[in-house]
Amino acid sequence: MTRKTVARIALFALLAGLGIYAALFYHRYRGFIRFIATQLRYATWNENKNFFLFLSYWTEYIQKLALNEDTGIYGFEKAARQPMGDFEAGKMAYHLGDFSGAVTLIESDIKAKGESETKLFWLAMSYLRGAEAQNCLTKLRTAPEAGAAGPHTHDLQQMCTLPLVRFHDQPENSRAAAKLFERLLDQFDSHNDLYRWLLNFSYMTVNGFPQEVPSKYLIQSKFIDTFYGDGARRTAEENSALSFADEAKDLGVDNYGTGRGVAVEDFDKDGYLDIITGSQFEGLKFYENDHGARFVDVTAKAGLAGVKQPFIITAADYDNDGWPDLFVARPLGRFQLFHNNQNGTFTDVTASSGLIDGMTDDEIAATWVSAWADVNNDGYLDLFLAQWSMKVPFASSLLARPAMDSKLFINDHGHFVDRTAEYGLADMLKDRSYVGAAFGDYNSDGYPDLFLSSPSRDSSVLLKNVEGQRFEKTDAIPPARCGFTAAFLDVNHDGRLDILQVGTGDARTATQMAVFGEDLDKNQSNHSTLYVQTAQGKFEEHDEFFEIPIGAMGASFGDINNDGCFDFYLGTGDPESWFILPKLMYLGQSEGTNCVLRTQNISMLEGFGTIQKGHGIVFFDFNGDGKEDIYSSLGGMWPADRWVNRFLINHSNISNSWVEIRLHGKKTNYFGVGCTIKVTAENQKGETIVRYALMSNGTGFGSSPYLAHVGLMNATRINKVEVYWPVSRHWKAYDAILDKLNTLDEGD
Repeated sequence: MTRKTVARIALFALLAGLGIYAALFYHRYRGFIRFIATQLRYATWNENKNFFLFLSYWTEYIQKLALNEDTGIYGFEKAARQPMGDFEAGKMAYHLGDFSGAVTLIESDIKAKGESETKLFWLAMSYLRGAEAQNCLTKLRTAPEAGAAGPHTHDLQQMCTLPLVRFHDQPENSRAAAKLFERLLDQFDSHNDLYRWLLNFSYMTVNGFPQEVPSKYLIQSKFIDTFYGDGARRTAEENSALSFADEAKDLGVDNYGTGRGVAVEDFDKDGYLDIITGSQFEGLKFYENDHGARFVDVTAKAGLAGVKQPFIITAADYDNDGWPDLFVARPLGRFQLFHNNQNGTFTDVTASSGLIDGMTDDEIAATWVSAWADVNNDGYLDLFLAQWSMKVPFASSLLARPAMDSKLFINDHGHFVDRTAEYGLADMLKDRSYVGAAFGDYNSDGYPDLFLSSPSRDSSVLLKNVEGQRFEKTDAIPPARCGFTAAFLDVNHDGRLDILQVGTGDARTATQMAVFGEDLDKNQSNHSTLYVQTAQGKFEEHDEFFEIPIGAMGASFGDINNDGCFDFYLGTGDPESWFILPKLMYLGQSEGTNCVLRTQNISMLEGFGTIQKGHGIVFFDFNGDGKEDIYSSLGGMWPADRWVNRFLINHSNISNSWVEIRLHGKKTNYFGVGCTIKVTAENQKGETIVRYALMSNGTGFGSSPYLAHVGLMNATRINKVEVYWPVSRHWKAYDAILDKLNTLDEGD
């Protein structure tokens, strides 16, 4: 055999080996490869650069989390004990919330080894976050309760809510941050929008904006006008009747932690809505509503004190006994289902309910959203779990553990069976990641359809429920954007369900789009959007519905002025702590007695625009005064992102009418989940007012009560309420009393 032949054989063997390796690599990581390929295909070059900076950062620190055997909580304690240089130690101190320690360590490293752009950025962020903790968070946690002397929570929130109208008492750290961001712009990247925004923001916190900002870096944009200019003043004048105050501390629900899900329901059936919330690095909290006067922490009494690191929290009556049960997703551990014992306590029934049948001990269930519906109309609620299930190459720690794919569990009279394959979902869910899921009967055939929201462009999907036996993809919706949480609702009250999808994105791209108005048409991320259903059963995208494109996580909707037009509160955020942008509040608009496809951005009013990351949000009337309040769980990805939850109480001077409706199913599930409600009313002029409501628990990240609060503008009487009961498969008409809670029974 000649040398040339040997070389050819060796080359062939090498190429064959590489081909086999590539095939095996693709087979194992096809979900991840598909995710990256889609990102590269649809996003702009700049968007992709920012995304990969985000992905690199997130994967680095998520893999540093390890289980603390003493506490049973995943954290950074083990990573912090590893030998490392001052700069790395400074970043670890930062993630643990020790900002002064981070400053000391990073400055020590710069003194010993010299500065760089990366080191100056982390130093600037350490000063900025230290200023926030020193001036805002500390004061919020120690604020006096109502009736005592001193500034109260709502006043102090103005120090960390855009527009900032209360300023840091100790300005040194913010001023140090501002000088560092100016150095970064001068010496490294004068066109960096993130540096420029953080420079302007640092001066905002010390009443130095705009006059102290160097003129060449001063931001003058629509965003600034919205929060600080004539636009803000006009919006305030137009909505002078609105009045909200953060009373979380006064009412005993200012939970401190890295906030996540919120579930609101009347768990003890005393007629008042309770709150269950939690924190990524702490545990679950159960706040019992004491007859609309305050809330009492009954976590230990309820048997929920041992639930650690909760993420999504949803309420659902899975066994049809009339008492709301509790589902808790724990992506760093395993989800749990708790049965309501009807005596103020809960029992963990995860194993006995069948939900973990077949799961291995090392398999992780990275559940992002749990969605409930009666898929097959047998009268029992079924459960869909949206999972982050992609296998990540070259991963370690948590990312290397096998992850469960998204699953559909069919409820067989209180016992769950995995029917993902039988319903035609296994292949489309395999090795794919979904971070939002919602049920709604968009085509009015009596069976709930399913919308899945993906962080990957063109991967979200609307699935049609075929006679309760299988799901099929539909082309009724245009190629969906990358998004987070989602929900079905009838925005224009035409009797056809629409779809809300909240956008997702990284800090740099969000800042460029929101603050500077750059690449709004080119960029695919950050756009929260509304898909409106036409008379032909197709959906049209209306991304203009939400004015400012900021990536969000939690979101919810309600009606704060009782005009019957949905209002939306978006909990902005991502794992990067330099994502310092406001939460967004949009007020639904009307013409005559009709709701139109338009909103007004009122984020700058009444403390709505907090810069803290937001997750679970729920609109509900906690004290029975007919006005919806807003509970919001705040905090971010890491221990350093702990914050106090907010409870914005509605003191608005509004006189619009309303009606609240509870359903009691007989053939249909007990709380009437999936039922359509149509309220027909009239005002003194004889004008007709029609409003539709879908009985659901909202977006999942904020699990709303199974209680429809329907605003009716200036109605003076309700003509009738009609309810479509899916299992009975017909509409029933009822009388209802205006400005009251009405319970409507399927058997009446």
